[in-house]
Amino acid sequence: MTLSVTIPTLQTDRLTIRAPQVADFDAFCAFMASDRTTFIGGPFDTKDTNRIWGNLAGMWVLRGFGNFIVTLKDGTPLGSVGPWHPMDWPEPEFSWSLWSADYEGKGYVTEAMTAILPWAWDTIGADRIVSYVDVANHASAGVAKRLGATLDQPASDLLNDPTHPLYTTGQNVRVYRHHKGALA
Repeated sequence: MTLSVTIPTLQTDRLTIRAPQVADFDAFCAFMASDRTTFIGGPFDTKDTNRIWGNLAGMWVLRGFGNFIVTLKDGTPLGSVGPWHPMDWPEPEFSWSLWSADYEGKGYVTEAMTAILPWAWDTIGADRIVSYVDVANHASAGVAKRLGATLDQPASDLLNDPTHPLYTTGQNVRVYRHHKGALA
């Protein structure tokens, strides 16, 4: 079997935005074991982290798009950002995670996503994409808004209904909706 996946490398003044690499796994593991993952269901053990890493990388093969790894120009991995679409989700999501609090408040996620958006809209072929943001995650809500997303209250209400198939006990998630061209 021959498999070919093209994952672009994007650049900004401060960042390199590229495919996941094996060398990123240790930083990812430290993040996944930390309290920084509470908004995404963590902390996670090594076994679950392995599966999540495989899912993050595997989306590229299955969907033709996925999360990029954002690094400083010196190669230091900062986190994962970009579009992804788990198999049981009704639509793709723009997501982001900084793996250390040391990188917060510097505009890295907004800078990376601004570089990714034109590529993502063309690649995915959608005009609207969501971001699921925990109601207590004010930093992520701020990023979504800076990227031009608007709160979709009806979708938020639906997702937080315990009868919804994606509902997780105790969650309180807001759905922000990105529209193609909102940053143009």
